[in-house]
Amino acid sequence: MKKRHLIVAVLLVIGVMTGACNKPFLHAKTSKNVQFESREFRASANQCYYALRYAFKINGYSMGSENLTDGILTTTWAPVTSDSHYLPLFDSRDYGVTGAYHQLEARVVPRGQDRTKLEIGSRVKGVVSNMKTSGVEERKILATVGNYLRKSEPEITNEGIEE
Repeated sequence: MKKRHLIVAVLLVIGVMTGACNKPFLHAKTSKNVQFESREFRASANQCYYALRYAFKINGYSMGSENLTDGILTTTWAPVTSDSHYLPLFDSRDYGVTGAYHQLEARVVPRGQDRTKLEIGSRVKGVVSNMKTSGVEERKILATVGNYLRKSEPEITNEGIEE
């Protein structure tokens, strides 16, 4: 009888040890508040779409989805870099690799015939809550779009530079 109890106890302990390790306790959550960086360009909405696709590709992002009727482009999920997102702790920014992922969302807002406003934000998914974007990746995309849309030779006068 003791041998049977010992075998059952050993099997029970082995079952608990192996069964408890393969169940996740935490699940990552997607942030609901997206902070947008924006810039207005002297270009049509169609030119801005091509510039955004180019900027995403050059900066290492893959296109996730395109909703051209609403003017929204999103990338696939990419790992957070050490300077792109931070945690606001004790009135300071705590940068570092957190194992989170982010997705860029770009909105193309036409502002007349040859003016378009681009808004780019980062949606974060991670176990740590309250992560915020530093705006580095968003400004990098906006700068690449600006370089793509810039004329080959700027017009420089005594009144300033016109691109």
